[in-house]
Amino acid sequence: MRKVILIVSITVLSISTINAQSSDNEDRSVGLTATLQSEQLDFLIPIWVSEKVVLAPSFSFISAQDVGSDLGLGLVFKNYLGEIEDAVPYLTVRGGAVIGMPNEGDNITDLIFGAGFGGDYFFKPKFSVGIEIQGNLTVSDEGSFRFGNPGNVNFNTATALTASIYF
Repeated sequence: MRKVILIVSITVLSISTINAQSSDNEDRSVGLTATLQSEQLDFLIPIWVSEKVVLAPSFSFISAQDVGSDLGLGLVFKNYLGEIEDAVPYLTVRGGAVIGMPNEGDNITDLIFGAGFGGDYFFKPKFSVGIEIQGNLTVSDEGSFRFGNPGNVNFNTATALTASIYF
């Protein structure tokens, strides 16, 4: 758990440093994104590393009384396929982990890898909404029933809605 938090922290700091030194985009540098997928809400911190490329650490947290908590940590790469004006399509790749921390017993870690295609609509340079279709590959922990297939690999498709504000 500490290793995952350390890796994500180093990644965020590295991306921020790269962005501060080399970004050509004067309108946006970093932002906050809320992503809704089924019943799950994730938060991303999109960091513009060039005019068309975004790297975004992602975070989620779920807590159930008397059961335990889930912590989701990941990194999303988004490559826009056109100029950032009005509606623009993109390709995305993601990787992450969902760490289950039950009140009793050992922690459970499931790995998630995915790719997707979507589009963002920029109302203003600093505000956008979007939709994305995804294909996700999950590697379940042997003790995990999160994806109904403990200790094995699963594939699923998904759709996500997003809203972003940039600073």
